[in-house]
Amino acid sequence: MLEGLVVAVIVAAAFVYAGWALMPAATRLRLARRLVAATGGKPAGGVLARLASRLEQAAGGGSHCTGCDAHPAPPPAQSRRPK
Repeated sequence: MLEGLVVAVIVAAAFVYAGWALMPAATRLRLARRLVAATGGKPAGGVLARLASRLEQAAGGGSHCTGCDAHPAPPPAQSRRPK
């Protein structure tokens, strides 16, 4: 009985994590901001408020790749070809 409960909690946590990680960054940020507002915001200081604030910070950056307008690609490196 206890094994089944532990497995169910682990599977549920993995499901939530996968959904969060695969969600578009804009949706993730919107949900994180709603969670911050629901927990009383940053001044509340409770455990849930701190967790929500950290989720909000993590939700905004994504993977920090250069594949979107928010993170422009670096200038291309100039190759040195022998003449």
